[in-house]
Amino acid sequence: MNYHILSSIIFLPLLMAILLGVMRAPLKVLKAGAILSSLTTLLLVVRVIIDFNPKGGMQFMQNLPWIQNAGITYSVGLDALSLVLLTLIALLMPLLYLYMLKEHRKGYWYNMLLLQTGVTGAVLSLDLILFYLFWETMLLPIFVMIGKYGNGLRQYNSMKIVLMTILGSMSMLFSILYMGYIYFETTGAWSFSLYDLATIDLSTKSSIWLTAGFLLAFAIKIPLVGFHTWMAPAYGSAPTPAVVIMSAIMAKLGVYGIWRFGYGLFGGTLHYYTPTIITLALIGLLYYAIRAITEKNLRKMFAYSSGSHLSLIALGIFLSNIYAWGGSLYFIATHALASAGMFMMIGITYNRFRSVNIEQLGGIAQKAPIFTFFFAFFALCIAGLPGTGGFVAELLIIIGAFKSSFLVGILSATTMLSAMLYIFWMLQRTLFGASHNETKIADLTLKEIAMLTPLVVLLLLTGIMPSLFIPYLEPQLLGGF
Repeated sequence: MNYHILSSIIFLPLLMAILLGVMRAPLKVLKAGAILSSLTTLLLVVRVIIDFNPKGGMQFMQNLPWIQNAGITYSVGLDALSLVLLTLIALLMPLLYLYMLKEHRKGYWYNMLLLQTGVTGAVLSLDLILFYLFWETMLLPIFVMIGKYGNGLRQYNSMKIVLMTILGSMSMLFSILYMGYIYFETTGAWSFSLYDLATIDLSTKSSIWLTAGFLLAFAIKIPLVGFHTWMAPAYGSAPTPAVVIMSAIMAKLGVYGIWRFGYGLFGGTLHYYTPTIITLALIGLLYYAIRAITEKNLRKMFAYSSGSHLSLIALGIFLSNIYAWGGSLYFIATHALASAGMFMMIGITYNRFRSVNIEQLGGIAQKAPIFTFFFAFFALCIAGLPGTGGFVAELLIIIGAFKSSFLVGILSATTMLSAMLYIFWMLQRTLFGASHNETKIADLTLKEIAMLTPLVVLLLLTGIMPSLFIPYLEPQLLGGF
């Protein structure tokens, strides 16, 4: 069972989509099938969590020949970092399907099923060609969901994110193919296995250029400042489930890529880019925070907020000490939970008010107290509310930053301070400001409360009892990549 469990987790949503498509299933059956596949996948992931050994390194591995002449294999496996992202995907998909229950467009549901397979496969792939295929697969549903089901300049924004992502993907593909060629020249056999390519003896110049190919793809996906022009327009135009996946999962895959492939393949070369990445991350911390303060659209404001916090995560990855690394890996999970909850609340806000413009909201606290609690809770989690997981993660990164440099520590701490500024100002205007709509506002329904409560519980658990989760990451930090 364990031998095939990762493949079942990857392909169950895709197989469900194919089966329902061939059957031309009616909408109700399609919804039921999507929810069933997500719950089954979640149960399989729970089984993986139960059987996972934190000190066991890469586990549940499956290696099958695929295109043998080219050295391409179907190779998947899971370690602590993969498990964090896999758990997030498996948890969020049922919640997003619950959010989508009133969605009547079939293509919406099919794209979500394909998207789950894409992001899951990218997290678990250990063959670089396989990773690249899943990396590209997850882009297609996002392109369709923004271009067909989004709002505003949706077609322009969908093309922009695709073109920028393809630019990074092509640079990464060139690096992958060249490394496969070097391995062939060295051994006489083709291979694109992560572990095989890690043994290549590259010249300093070649390693620098090949590292750049990967870093460009990951910098765009995060996105680091300078590679971010697609972010706010895409978040503003995308439907809520797509925004949740982009913020909570796909952006984190950029950081995952640096950890898995940057350190895994080019650990000795990354130091060449460390000053540049740290500089971009520190600039991003401040730039994104300033943009968030001045932004009136809630989606775009939290897009910039995500950019600021992802810059902090990237900073921690490149600071190369155990506090910063541990904080970054913990922040991947806790920020994903908080941003998912926040963007779902923004979607609910739009459904209630038909607007996410801060100046058109106000007075919500007097009319919808349950709505106010969840909205304020997720917003404050993003600001680093003590007692929640984000506070623990940010504190670890800041401690690691101070261990690296006093100046870097001071600048990294501005993330928490600036987030408090724009979050509290937004809450004052949105929840407690003067009402601009005298109509009665419906409070959260039981379905919406059920959808959001698991995220609240996990954010509190990760903040109050981090000792339940950090032991899973410690062997990863001490044992390498």
